[in-house]
Amino acid sequence: MHNTITKVWKNELKILRWALYIPLFLLSLIYRALLSLREYGYKRGVFKTVKTAVYVISVGNLTLGGTGKTSVVERLATRLKEIGMNPGIITRGYKRKRKGTFCVDIKKHNAIEVGDEAFMLADKTRLPVLVSNKKYEAVEMGIRDFNIDVAIIDDGFQTRGIKKDLEIVIIQGDNKSMNTDLFPLGPYREPIQSIKRADIALIHKGELDHGLGLMTMGIPRFRMRYKPAYLYNLRHDMIAHYNLLKDKNILCFSGLGDNASFFKMIEDLGGRITYKISYPDHHEYNPRDIKKLCNFKGIDLIVTTAKDAVKIHKHDAPEILFYLAVEIEIENENEFVVNILSRIQQWRFKTYVH
Repeated sequence: MHNTITKVWKNELKILRWALYIPLFLLSLIYRALLSLREYGYKRGVFKTVKTAVYVISVGNLTLGGTGKTSVVERLATRLKEIGMNPGIITRGYKRKRKGTFCVDIKKHNAIEVGDEAFMLADKTRLPVLVSNKKYEAVEMGIRDFNIDVAIIDDGFQTRGIKKDLEIVIIQGDNKSMNTDLFPLGPYREPIQSIKRADIALIHKGELDHGLGLMTMGIPRFRMRYKPAYLYNLRHDMIAHYNLLKDKNILCFSGLGDNASFFKMIEDLGGRITYKISYPDHHEYNPRDIKKLCNFKGIDLIVTTAKDAVKIHKHDAPEILFYLAVEIEIENENEFVVNILSRIQQWRFKTYVH
């Protein structure tokens, strides 16, 4: 269903788009009206925006689906940690089983309990990852229990209940085929003009179209891309070079917001993908799923993503199952970090003066 809707948004299924246009358009109007009511409520003070005692950075986007928000959060948090700050990561832990507000403990929790992205962030950064539907409560827990001095919200552009000091927005640069209509007629969570709220724009893939280029004029812009890091064998806890993919017959599977980009990366690294299996974003794997994958014939390797691998028990993993670890690369990264640090220092000075 997810793939079909995406194709409709990209005008790849024109007949279906026209058949669904009226109901999707009406639903989109209702969604726009709800957004307007929400905005009016915040402006009139019906809904409250709460201020915290630490600097709050939001990393988000305007569209549904994966654009690399979590990877940017991971990279930014790691850089801030390296220079002596104590950041905390705030996330809702999408599709988590555990309720309430809590900090991820990788020794006690698993990805199903806390959410795949939350678990991955905690495992990779070894920083406090605070999970809650109430961002303010998560930040307060971070301050109280872990003495964090900056909060980074994963997927926070649409969050309004907490005062944000810096908005980092990721924009897909190859979106010429995607329409800019509001959900469900299009992939946009809010009107495209909302991009003007951004303080920093990260461009992922290709060039911005003319409209987005004009809207982000005057906003610091940095390019970002994914690059492969290594392969990891889940069953044996072994690292291998990604060159192992070359000329191998591969079964590729993933449950991302953008499975196609992952498949393309495998092909760009020289792998011959014999089978491509797309699951919905944040798919929860069970032993039956893994057993089905093992039934495919004529393959040398089974390859997935780190985000998918955290939900697969190593004892269920076949011998030839690897995940491809990837890293985010931000062009002029030092300039990107210095820009953020200067804003934090200005905020601290103003806070101290007042």
